Amino acid sequence: MKRTLAVGLSALCATAALTACSGRENAAAAGDCDPGITDTEIKFGTSLMQSVAGPQATAATALFEEINAAGGVAMGDGKSRRIVYTAMDDGYDPARTVSNVRSLVEQDQVFAIQNLIGTASTLAVVDYLTQKDVPLVFPMTGTDELLATHDERPVVAGAVNPQSSWEVSERAQQILRDHPQAKIAVLYPNDSLGNGSLGALKTALEGSGTQIVAEQSYEQTTPSVDSQIVNLANSGADVFVNFATASFVTQSLKKAHELSWKPDTYIYSGATDTNFVLAPAGPGAAEGIHSFYWIYDVSSTEHDAVPGVQKWRAFADRNAGKVKTTDTIAATGYNTAQLLVTALEQMKGCTRADLLDAVSNLKGVTTDLSIEGITFDTSPDYPYAITSMAPMTFRGGSWHYDAVVTRSAEG
Repeated sequence: MKRTLAVGLSALCATAALTACSGRENAAAAGDCDPGITDTEIKFGTSLMQSVAGPQATAATALFEEINAAGGVAMGDGKSRRIVYTAMDDGYDPARTVSNVRSLVEQDQVFAIQNLIGTASTLAVVDYLTQKDVPLVFPMTGTDELLATHDERPVVAGAVNPQSSWEVSERAQQILRDHPQAKIAVLYPNDSLGNGSLGALKTALEGSGTQIVAEQSYEQTTPSVDSQIVNLANSGADVFVNFATASFVTQSLKKAHELSWKPDTYIYSGATDTNFVLAPAGPGAAEGIHSFYWIYDVSSTEHDAVPGVQKWRAFADRNAGKVKTTDTIAATGYNTAQLLVTALEQMKGCTRADLLDAVSNLKGVTTDLSIEGITFDTSPDYPYAITSMAPMTFRGGSWHYDAVVTRSAEG
């Protein structure tokens, strides 16, 4: 499913050869720059729930400030530019996300939206950004809808969660290997991510000896999932597949622990934060759970000998008062900011199409915090940057990693 990267190009390109307007050419020489970029700066914006994801934007801003102080990012067109980064609070309300993104595009004139947080927020603005030819790069979602509608929404690239159906298929393989006769209970949000994940799990388990014996959904506006966990616990399931996000994972782990329900538990990779999600569930509530991830857990000292983790610690120390060295959410923002910088270093021109081309052609990229064996790889027809991830188990208060799994090009 090859797509054209002719996004945000001027009318001049309509009469030029495709190769002359592609991201691999230096559009700056022809003076064809898009809004939000000059010879000295490039503007990005994001929208997120400040009370939860704020440290992501704070860490990214601190990294960009360090790069700017050193002269800016040396981009692929030969110019060094300052990164101007604006983060707005949406309270994880998609309506506010829409308002924020409109303001960033129409008033702040950003070049692109970077690292938008959440599936609902992403889907709320992607059609608007497509109409405006404004890239949405490195959004934090893995919804299958990005791939299913990629031809109609080609402005999305480099999503920094695994594609949901791929993550679910890997989880199903774990269950079939370790619990071939499992009775599975499932908790899922009643949204694109949750319903898609449940459907993918059913597909992956077809023809096996396992069975889903109970399903419980919840709305993002519900105050508690306690009743759903009671129902799942009463099902007799010995495996719990938990597609919940954020505080709903905390609630579900806490309630299962209170009920002394101890199934083998698998949680969504986007809800693995030790400080914000797992610790509040209480001592022992997360012990033994499984998931996937791609960067080291900086809340633990277990990986402090890793050079990249040491670089993160030094960065956090330099920015003490703004960035906590054990803040896993901040570490995620730092990691995604490094991915953006890598893309800018490879960006050959000054159009939005050039940015999409760079983000869509990352090969074998590593970051300071990427787990050993993990690389970030993208392609023009696959709008996700997570194509390898490490299975992990939570033991003794921290995550422990197993051998990396990699998505096949056909998968």
